Amino acid sequence: MNAVIYARYSSHGQTEQSIEGQLRDNYAWAKQQGVTVIREYIDRAITGTKDQRPDFQRMIEDAAKRQFELVIVWKLDRFARNRYDSAIYKARLKKYGVKVVSVKENITDSPEGIILEGLLESMAEYYSANLSQNIRRGQRESMAKGLFCGGPVPYGYKLVNKKLLVDDKTAPIIRYVFDQYAQGVPKKEIIDELNRRGVRSKTGKPLTITAFQRALPNPAYIGQFTYKGEVIPGLAQRIIDDETFAKVQERLKLTARAPAAAKAKVDYLLQGKVYCGHCGAPMTGESGRSHNGETYYYYACANRKKRHACKKKNERKDFIEWYVVEQTMQYILTPSRAARVAKAVVAEYKKEFSDTRVIDLEKALAQIDREMEKLVDALVDSPKVAHAKIYERMELLDAQKGEMETDLARLRIAQEIQLTETEVRAWLKKFCTGDPLDAEFRQRIIDVFVNVIYLYDDKLIIFYNIRGGKQVSYIDLINASDLPSDPESSDFNAYAPPNASKSEPQYVFVNGVFGCIFRREMDED
Repeated sequence: MNAVIYARYSSHGQTEQSIEGQLRDNYAWAKQQGVTVIREYIDRAITGTKDQRPDFQRMIEDAAKRQFELVIVWKLDRFARNRYDSAIYKARLKKYGVKVVSVKENITDSPEGIILEGLLESMAEYYSANLSQNIRRGQRESMAKGLFCGGPVPYGYKLVNKKLLVDDKTAPIIRYVFDQYAQGVPKKEIIDELNRRGVRSKTGKPLTITAFQRALPNPAYIGQFTYKGEVIPGLAQRIIDDETFAKVQERLKLTARAPAAAKAKVDYLLQGKVYCGHCGAPMTGESGRSHNGETYYYYACANRKKRHACKKKNERKDFIEWYVVEQTMQYILTPSRAARVAKAVVAEYKKEFSDTRVIDLEKALAQIDREMEKLVDALVDSPKVAHAKIYERMELLDAQKGEMETDLARLRIAQEIQLTETEVRAWLKKFCTGDPLDAEFRQRIIDVFVNVIYLYDDKLIIFYNIRGGKQVSYIDLINASDLPSDPESSDFNAYAPPNASKSEPQYVFVNGVFGCIFRREMDED
């Protein structure tokens, strides 16, 4: 039975360690039950009272592909803290043949178990509602005193002692944008002029057409800061006069685009798994029409499309999806190659999850703790002007520590699992039968077997889920010791099979994940 793990923590009194604990217990339960975990879905610092959680929604969408039968959660409140959402999404998963199981709450399918599940969900919802009520009460009291309670500071303002004050440097830019737009100047011309004058975003990048999309309708600029539909008087100083603001709102209504016509649903099977090998940006699904009206579909580098900052060519959707599966079938999923792959994977698995890696991570965590202690001491002795940089450094270290703790948990879990060549060959055999031209078979290979793909114009690197695991990032790829420093070079020699020719793939391992480099010598047409 295949399963996925869903883990989550909210920002209230929890840290990345909460994820570490959930993963450890969930994997232990899966091992005890003989269940294979094929993927993790993790939402960090996101409340469970709402369903708009990126990885949660991705999990629900993936369930429709029927590649797993269980969703493992630490407790039911990790899945949802809202009874309505819990019931709706459990029903949707049930339609796909997927069941939600709680590791820490022994709930059966008996009538008593159903009552217990409802009780636990009610308790979780009560906890969230009560916590939310207390937080909102505190926020209202702070706002009544004219204090800003968090969130992004609107452009044109600055935060001083928790109060929103007009920023003399950026407020004139807001006035210019409103005045120009009220007079009928197109947004693009306004942005182009600001870029010509050297105005930049908060991150130092050139402004884009969407830079002021949220600013133009924001009533905070006429002194009416709104929180949850309620205007909080005195929280924001006025920057724009009422007449100009009204003209802008009228023009926004007139220029609002009509809803796009319904489009045919096209499944981009590689979405979320394919990235540009040149810059690491996602390759996203796009469509276009030829001069004769024919619609064509392709994957495009996000950096090239949005910023014209990459040379990666577009990839035809149908071809690249077929090619990924065809190469996998031809060079990985054959009996003779499966034996060789299994041997190499087991050797690398033992190397990757050795005691040395655990010791190195423990030392790195200890070093971070020592640096954090020094920063805390520095806060006492340093002037207030230096506090912001110290806090920024502490936040960065805390994030690094969280990632390391999660990696350490995975290593310790992996050390308890003995991976054998027989097991790897059995896993590979599950995918050996099928036709790369069959859409359902392609989807199964990509969803379950493929970890991530990096596309170059002359080659592609495919990493495979031999044993679950974290997706190989672009940073992991370019920093891998087994690869040349320039991933675009043509001289990959890592783990080359015997008598490898240009048409043969080359084996690579990054963070214990097995992959292959395939040359693209065939004519796509």
